[in-house]
Amino acid sequence: MSEELKNENEELTEASSQKNDEETISALFENQETEVPKKERKISLHTAIFAGIAVVLAAVMLTYTCLSGIYYQRLAKIQTSQSVTGDDKYYPFELFDQIFSQLSFAELDEQEMMEAALKAYVAATGDVYAAYYTAEEYAAMMASSEGKTQGIGINIAYNTIEYDGKVQDVVQIIHVTQGSPAAEAGLLAGDVIYAIGENGADGTVDALGYSTAIQKLQGEAGTKASFTILRKENGLWSEPISKSVLRREFTSDSVYGTISSSGKVGIVRIVGFDLTTPKQFSNEIDRLKAAGCESFVFDLRENPGGNLQSIEAILSYFLSEGDTLIRTVDKAGNEEVSTVKVVNYSGNMKDCSVSESDIGKYKDLKSVVLCNGATASAAELFTATFRDYELGEIVGTKTFGKGSMQNILSLSGYGYSGALKLTVAMYFSAKDTEGYNGVGISPDHTVELEGEKSFYVREEAEDDQLVFALGLLEND
Repeated sequence: MSEELKNENEELTEASSQKNDEETISALFENQETEVPKKERKISLHTAIFAGIAVVLAAVMLTYTCLSGIYYQRLAKIQTSQSVTGDDKYYPFELFDQIFSQLSFAELDEQEMMEAALKAYVAATGDVYAAYYTAEEYAAMMASSEGKTQGIGINIAYNTIEYDGKVQDVVQIIHVTQGSPAAEAGLLAGDVIYAIGENGADGTVDALGYSTAIQKLQGEAGTKASFTILRKENGLWSEPISKSVLRREFTSDSVYGTISSSGKVGIVRIVGFDLTTPKQFSNEIDRLKAAGCESFVFDLRENPGGNLQSIEAILSYFLSEGDTLIRTVDKAGNEEVSTVKVVNYSGNMKDCSVSESDIGKYKDLKSVVLCNGATASAAELFTATFRDYELGEIVGTKTFGKGSMQNILSLSGYGYSGALKLTVAMYFSAKDTEGYNGVGISPDHTVELEGEKSFYVREEAEDDQLVFALGLLEND
C-alpha cells in the first residue's frame, strides 16, 4: 500500500484561512449594525429565525468548501502522480489503493482486502467450481485430499430418539475411524451423542440445536471434546456415559464396509475419493470376501467426488488393460484419453499406484451401485463406468450432474500465497459421447427413499434403496 498522505502544515493553513474568513463575516455584520441610528429596533420572530438559518448555512458551506479543497488537492496529487491517459492509466486496484490509503478514515488491512478482491474476481468469472484459496485454506484442502484431518474421528448424522419420556434430537455416530481418538476412547457406530460438555454442562443436543452441538464438538488438535453418549443395549438406551476425547490429526476412513443381514453381501460405503481411497477400498473388499461375502453393494450416495488418480486406480481393479477410463476435452477442443495401465506413484500418491496384478482383480464381482442426487463428479464417473462396461446395475435416483474437471494451481511460483482452482475441461466416461454435466446419470432402477430420515441412520430394513439393491443380488 502507498504511504498515507499527511501534511499537518497544509491542514493548519486551511484551518487558519477558514478562521479568518469567519471573522471577516462577523465584522461585516458588526459594521452594518453600527451604521444604523441608535434606536430600539423590533425584529419579527420569523426574521430572526431566517437570519439564524442563513448564518448557520453560511458557516456550513464555508467549512465544506475548505474541507473539499483539502480532498480535491489530494485527489489532484493522485491524478498527477502518474499519467492517466491512453495505455498509462491506472490499473483499478492501484487507483483504489491510492484513494483509500490517502483518503479513507478506515483502518485498512491490506491482506484482508486482497483476499476479498481475489475471491470476488473468481466469483465473477461465471465458473461455478472456481475458487481462490488463502494459504490456510489451501493447506487444509491439500491435507484433506491426502486423507488427513483433525478432530476425534467420527462420521455423524442427525437423528432423533425417544429417551427420558420424549423424542429428542441427537448426534448419531455412523462410523468410527480406525486408529482415531474416538476409536481409542471406545466409541462405536450406533452410539448417539446426547449432551455436550463435561457431564453435559453445555446442555443436551436437543436443547442446543444440532448445528450448535456440531460446532462445539469441533476444535483444534490438542484440545478436548467432552460429551455424553447413550448406547443401545438389548434394545434399550443405556445410562448416560461421559466421554472426554483429545483431538489430534489422523488419517480418515474414506471407505468402510458392513455385511448384510443375510451374511452374503458386502456393503461398501465410499465417502469420497482421496489419495488413500484405493488402498482402503481394496483392503475392505478383501476383508469382506474373506468374511464370506459373495457379492457387493457399492454405496456412493452423498459422495461428492475427489481426486482423478484415486478414481482411475479403483476403476482399474474392474477393467482390463487398455480399457478407456476417462476422456477429457478442453476449451480448444483437444481430447485426451486415459486408459487402464500399470502406474507407479510415490510420496503421498503411492496408494493410487496400479500394479499388473491390480488390473481387473475385481472384474468378476457381482455388484450393484447405489447413487442419489448428491452423487457427483468422480462418484458419477464410477457410476457411469459400471453402466458402460455392464459391471453392475445402478439403483437409486438421478445423480448430481458434474462432468467438469478442475485443476488446482498453487500461486507460490508467482510470488503470491494460496491457490486458484478453475475448470479446465469437460470429461466423459468410456462410452458416453454426450456427457452428463448438468444432466446427471439416470439409474437402471429408480428407487426413492421414503420418509425424511437420512439413509445414514436407517437400519437395513428401513433403507428402501439398499433393500432393493440387496434384492437384486440375493435373489439372482
